[in-house]
Amino acid sequence: MRTRLFLTCWVLFCLHFATDFVREHYLVVSIAEDATFDLGKFYGLHEDIFKNPPNAPQGGVHHGANPGISMLAAIPYAALRPVVDRVVARVLAGRAAAGSDSAVYNDPRQARVKFYQQAYVRGLDVRFGLVGIITMVLCMAPLSALGVVVVHRVLEGAGLTERHALGLSLLYAFGTPVLFRSAYLNQNLAIGIAAIAAFLLLWNPGERLRLSEDRRTVVAGLLAGFGFLCDYSGALALGILGLYALAKARDSRDWAGTVRAGVLYTAGALPMILALWFYQWQAFGNAILPPQNWMPAVIYSDQGYQGVTGPNLGLLMQLLFHPAFGLFVSAPLLVLALGAPFLLRRGRSFVPGRELLVCFAITVAYIVFFSAIAYTRLQWSTGIRYLMPVIPFLFLAAAVVLVRLPRAVAYGVILLAVTVSWSIAMVRNQQGIHQNVIRVFVEGFQLPWLTTLGKMAAQYAPWLAGRPSAFPVMLLCAAVIYGIWTIDRPWRGSVADA
Repeated sequence: MRTRLFLTCWVLFCLHFATDFVREHYLVVSIAEDATFDLGKFYGLHEDIFKNPPNAPQGGVHHGANPGISMLAAIPYAALRPVVDRVVARVLAGRAAAGSDSAVYNDPRQARVKFYQQAYVRGLDVRFGLVGIITMVLCMAPLSALGVVVVHRVLEGAGLTERHALGLSLLYAFGTPVLFRSAYLNQNLAIGIAAIAAFLLLWNPGERLRLSEDRRTVVAGLLAGFGFLCDYSGALALGILGLYALAKARDSRDWAGTVRAGVLYTAGALPMILALWFYQWQAFGNAILPPQNWMPAVIYSDQGYQGVTGPNLGLLMQLLFHPAFGLFVSAPLLVLALGAPFLLRRGRSFVPGRELLVCFAITVAYIVFFSAIAYTRLQWSTGIRYLMPVIPFLFLAAAVVLVRLPRAVAYGVILLAVTVSWSIAMVRNQQGIHQNVIRVFVEGFQLPWLTTLGKMAAQYAPWLAGRPSAFPVMLLCAAVIYGIWTIDRPWRGSVADA
């Protein structure tokens, strides 16, 4: 069951691949190709790539983000780099022989047109495209699919039937922005996946995990530490889950055993913390100060420390309700979570009180934290991003309420959630969530990678120019998923045995 769930989510996440090439991709290429963190050969291609300032102990060119997700994604790219090199060499040779210098990209957003033309002139367009595909298909998509399986294990262990756990897991995958954010490398979603996996290990609902408590605590620390390696905001989940680990240990151990649990959790997180310090030392010559400390001034960074101020009520409301990136606008299903405490008081929650408290503590911590960071306002250009770590936790609270709703109401909520989630994943419009939904109903089904290919088809596949139909690809994907759920053990037996 879990294997089929994983494969289904993997296939559908890959189907909705988006071609955005973000700052994390550049570090993937530098690590895999040059074994360096320096991004000098990409300087000028992305606004977040900068030269180290004069006051930095070390020179070089880097970006202002943590390296965790790039380090992970560099593994599949390094493995497939020989294939990529051959493909790129063949394309560039053919382009040179034909004397082709066309770089048409039909998009009204001039920044995207400029980037594509720069990449094309440098001969990086095909390489960047393949890097995006590899890192999504072999890193982000399976990582997100594993997150869905983790949510399934939590739900099933908490006492839900297999059917309900499966249905809710699929709703988590395709009725929240998880589908939208799985389309390319994203460290914020990675934090949420690592944190919910750590939560599963520490909680062990239904006592179904075979690992010993000590080993689960160490691995939980490792996972939560990876979230910190991905982004400094990962420290919130790392800290809250650490307190939860202590509380769990206190249930069955004396004070010495509780301290031991804290030491084990810290020992698990320590390698990831050391990896971050190593990166910062190699990149900037200072192991402690964050990458953001060395960034040049950008919009909002003049407020507080590099844009970090005190909590702001106006920004908090935007994080929740902004039409382009608000949490409850992007994921209306999660509004149900507000009713979970009332069901808990009535003894009708399948998530116990302390675990529900952890879910809300992580949610509130991230909302308040990012309400204190001025540049979270820039999410209008990317859609919901910074609050992605709270999605799996808030979903558990929402599921508590959803399973208690009348069937007709629950189905209506599910329909709304999937419509919004699928629309933003297909269209990825920057003008508001409602615009994505409208365009799907007016223009029909879309796939972001196919839409982008249609805009640059003149260079690669002229017959795809315009807006290619997504229906044939979706039909093929549906056939694959049908096979996943109907063919029993396809790796065994033969057609004659069927």
